[in-house]
Amino acid sequence: MIAEDIKVNFPTELEVPSEIGTDRIVNALCAWRLYNKPAVIIDFGTATTFDVVGQRGVYLGGVIAPGVNLSINALHSAAARLPRIAITKQEEVIGKNTVSAMSSGIYWGYIGLIKNILHKIKSELNYKMLVLATGGLSDLFINEVSEDIIVNKDLTITGLFIAYEEGKY
Repeated sequence: MIAEDIKVNFPTELEVPSEIGTDRIVNALCAWRLYNKPAVIIDFGTATTFDVVGQRGVYLGGVIAPGVNLSINALHSAAARLPRIAITKQEEVIGKNTVSAMSSGIYWGYIGLIKNILHKIKSELNYKMLVLATGGLSDLFINEVSEDIIVNKDLTITGLFIAYEEGKY
């Protein structure tokens, strides 16, 4: 957590800036400080989030979708015959048993979610953007989505450090 006396100095266009999670704003801060370009940051955490930094280095907003493991747990909890599974890359879409069908649904479903949300964001803004990915499951999905996505697993921790350093003064 960022202490109350450390201010994250990053402008936003949010209606209620205090609603944004610390992880999301420090990811945006870090993306802008490291790359100095408009960016979409995909974070594969409890939620799968897409955070958007615009051309002037302003946090524009984002998208929050259920995280991969949250979706797996929801399927297992809500349907008596569906087991808890570990997500793995699926070569084939059509599953031949319950586990492979669930794995395929989660894997290819998230590939579709990522591609579609990125497409909608880029269409809405209509300018070139860097795409970054972070979080534990980023490697699993990103190569299937695009070769142009930069994986930076240290984005959040680096962003926390930047926020701390900038907030001290």
